[in-house]
Amino acid sequence: MTESKKSGGWLKHAAGAFITVACVVVIARQVKLDEVLAAIRHFDWPYLVFGVAFLAFGYSLRVLRWSLLLGATGAPVRFGNCLAPFLGSIALNNVLPLRLGDLVRAFVFPAAMGVPKTTATSSLVMERLIDLMTLLCCLAIGLFAIRTAQVPAMISESALTLAVLGGLALVLTFLFSGALARALEKAAAGQPAGKRLAGVLATVAGLLRGFEAMSRLRVLVSALLISMLVWVGESGLFYFMMRGCGLDASPPMALLVMAIATLSTLVPSSPGYVGPFHLAAFTAISLVGGSAAQAGSFAVLCHLALWLPTTLAGAIAILFRPELFRVARGAKRSEVPIN
Repeated sequence: MTESKKSGGWLKHAAGAFITVACVVVIARQVKLDEVLAAIRHFDWPYLVFGVAFLAFGYSLRVLRWSLLLGATGAPVRFGNCLAPFLGSIALNNVLPLRLGDLVRAFVFPAAMGVPKTTATSSLVMERLIDLMTLLCCLAIGLFAIRTAQVPAMISESALTLAVLGGLALVLTFLFSGALARALEKAAAGQPAGKRLAGVLATVAGLLRGFEAMSRLRVLVSALLISMLVWVGESGLFYFMMRGCGLDASPPMALLVMAIATLSTLVPSSPGYVGPFHLAAFTAISLVGGSAAQAGSFAVLCHLALWLPTTLAGAIAILFRPELFRVARGAKRSEVPIN
């Protein structure tokens, strides 16, 4: 590893830590700790059960969607085969920096699933694009339903930019991935055997072939419909957590708060999205009329309600399927040339 790569890694970690600390400081200046602790003590805990049930529903649909995207490419997968790798990657995202769980799902777990790495990577990119578009739809629905909420210009401008970029990426994927894949395959075939460029071209073509299969109209519409239900499930957690905090919540209000808080996880931070998530949730609750104490307690409790069940579920899934890592290690050893 070169010195520049090492310094780049440290810079990313330092930037994430700085953003986390800055967000926490901003919240701390707006709340009184004793009021937040009192609000947490008065939380109506039965609502947590309903919220986690909705969260589980949403994550079941996430796994179903991933199996649908992979299956569209002809990969030999089913819901049960995708469950442990998906939950395991979420748990790793929760405890490792820089969303490393996504990289593990794309490059490590596929060996045990019998899925090419290029196909897994294509599915991950498609999943993120679809999630982005449906989250922005949730944000728009929430804003339309709650016209009294004054969203800061930075959030609305960022949402508009993401909508344009995400929509453009989906359209380009839908229209041109197949043609680009064929062009790159032809270019790779014209390269001398064993040349590195041929391998790179073939890999990119494989990614585009995955996009082509996953962006077929029937598959794309099904994935979008499932995604809407995914975020309805997640907004259910936010709704019941808001009710537990004593807020007069409504489903559109929960959609708005969920969309703002979830989009904040795109910002680099420490593992578990500590800081940006809390500041976004705090801001969103304040926008819909919650007090500082309610906003602070909601941010803490909602983060725990999201983080703890998914981390435990993922850890258990990895524990019961140790081959997810073992098969990948074996495949890597088999690729080492024997002199």
